[in-house]
Amino acid sequence: MNGIRLRLVPSVTLVTILFAGSLEATLYAQRAAKLSPKVMEVINGPVLELKDDDPPLLRLKKEQFNAALKEAKARYDLYNRGLTRIPELIDVGERLFAAEANLYDGDPEKKADALQRQLDVYTEAETHLEKQVKDGLATQADLERLRYDKLTVQIDLFKTKNPSAR
Repeated sequence: MNGIRLRLVPSVTLVTILFAGSLEATLYAQRAAKLSPKVMEVINGPVLELKDDDPPLLRLKKEQFNAALKEAKARYDLYNRGLTRIPELIDVGERLFAAEANLYDGDPEKKADALQRQLDVYTEAETHLEKQVKDGLATQADLERLRYDKLTVQIDLFKTKNPSAR
């Protein structure tokens, strides 16, 4: 009888650890903060169509954008399930926005428009994240990272609108 009990202890311990870990993820998922409407608009956006007559560099840039967008969608799904946190969403957003800006390297006006849209998303996300920090759903470090990325977009927008100002 003691032999059976001793063999069960490691199994029960393992089940307890796995249950506690999944419970923590479930509780986090329930507390996962909602994202701002403009962020959701970006995540729910369509991938870019690859055309047979796209120049090779444009095709690569579209593929890069599509990869970043698909990653953003996948990370958002993970976030909703409590399997990732806000910093990972900020990271993929940064990559997605950089890929979008790359699409317009040869056209400063379109690039400025894209950067302005990105700045609008960051501004709304910052306001939203400030509230989440206040409610304990996000960290101050997350907010500062978002602010850093927002400032990077502001700098890029300024440089794009004022090419002689360096």
